[in-house]
Amino acid sequence: MTDTNANAKTQPADPDSDWGKLAASLAAAKASRAAEPARVAPIEAAGAAAPRGSFSSALALALALIAIGVAGMLWWQYRAFYVSLDQTDVATAQALERVRAEQRALQDGLKGVNDDVETLRQGNASLSDRLGVLPGRFADVERRLDAIQGGSFEARGALLRSEAEYYLVVANTELTLGRNWENAITALELADGRLAELGSPNLAPVRQAIASELIALRGVRLPDVEGMLFSLGRLATRARDLPMRADAPAARPAAAVDEAEPGFGRLWVAIKNMLLGLVRVERRDEPVAHALSAAERELGRRELEIELEIARTAALRGEQEALRSALDGAIALLQRDFDTDSGEVEGALALLREVRGLDVNPQRPDISGSLVKLRELAAKDR
Repeated sequence: MTDTNANAKTQPADPDSDWGKLAASLAAAKASRAAEPARVAPIEAAGAAAPRGSFSSALALALALIAIGVAGMLWWQYRAFYVSLDQTDVATAQALERVRAEQRALQDGLKGVNDDVETLRQGNASLSDRLGVLPGRFADVERRLDAIQGGSFEARGALLRSEAEYYLVVANTELTLGRNWENAITALELADGRLAELGSPNLAPVRQAIASELIALRGVRLPDVEGMLFSLGRLATRARDLPMRADAPAARPAAAVDEAEPGFGRLWVAIKNMLLGLVRVERRDEPVAHALSAAERELGRRELEIELEIARTAALRGEQEALRSALDGAIALLQRDFDTDSGEVEGALALLREVRGLDVNPQRPDISGSLVKLRELAAKDR
C-alpha cells in the first residue's frame, strides 16, 4: 500500500488535467462577477423606494393639516357670521321700532299742518273775494257821486282819501299777514291812483312814500314757490322708482388657473384661489355699508316721501328753517340708501340742493310809512 502511494506521487502530473482546472476556475470567477450586479440591484431598489414612501407620507400629512385648517376656518367664519347676523337683526328691529314711532309722530304733525294750511287757504280765499268786490263798490259810489248835480268837492275828496287809506291798510295786511306780494303791490297802486285823482300838493309826501314802497317791493327777488311745490311733489311720486345702492361690494377677480404652468404651478394657483375665496381682506378708503333688507328699503323710501312732504308744507307756509331741515334729511337719505352713481339720484340731489339755496321767506320791506303820513295829514285837516 505504501509502495503504491509512493509510486503515484513520483509520477508526473498530466498537462490536460491542469488546463481543465484552470478553465473551471475562470468560469467560476466569471459567474461570481455576473451574480454581483443582480444582488446589488434589489438593494438599490429598496433604498430608492424608501425616500419615495417618506415623501408621499409627508405630502399626505400636509394635505390633512391644510384640510383641518380650512375646516376650522370655515367653522369659525360661519359662527362669527351667525352671531353678527343675530346682533344685526336685534339692532334692525329696535331701529324699525324707533322709526315707526317717529313716523307716527310725523304723521300727527303733518295732519295738524294740513289743517292749518286748509284754514289759511280758506281765509285767503275769503279775503280775495272781499277785495274783488270792493273795486266795483267804489266805482258804483263814484258813479253815484258824479251823477249828483251840485255835489260838494270836499265830500268827493274825503271819499277818495278814505279809499286811499283803505287800500294802504289792505296792502300792509296782505304783505304782513298773507305774505301776498302781488296783492300788496296792487293795493298800493290803487291807493296812489286815488290820491292822483285828488291832485292836491299836500298829498305829495304820501305819494312819494308810496313810490318808494313800490320800488322796495318790486326789488325783492321772490322765489317760485308754486314751481318748487310741483318739483318736490314730482320727486315724491318718483321716490318708489329711484334705484337704491348695491347690497355688497364687487368681488375681486381670482387668478386664472388656465394661464398657470401645468403641474405643481397650476395646483398651487387652484389652492390659492380656493383659500382667497374663503377669506378675503380688502383695504377701502370709505366704510362698506351693510346690505339693505327689504324692510329697510321700504322704510328708506317711506322716509324720503315724508321728508319731501314736510319740505312742501314748509315752503307753502314760508318756514325757511323747517324747509332746510327737511331738505337736509332728504339729501342724507339719498346719499345713504340710494345709488348716487345713478343719473336719477344725481338729478334728485341737484334739485334738492337748488331748492335748499332758495329763500322762501325773504325779508319784507316796511310799507307803513305812506299810511302814517296820510293819517297825519287827515288829523291836521281836522
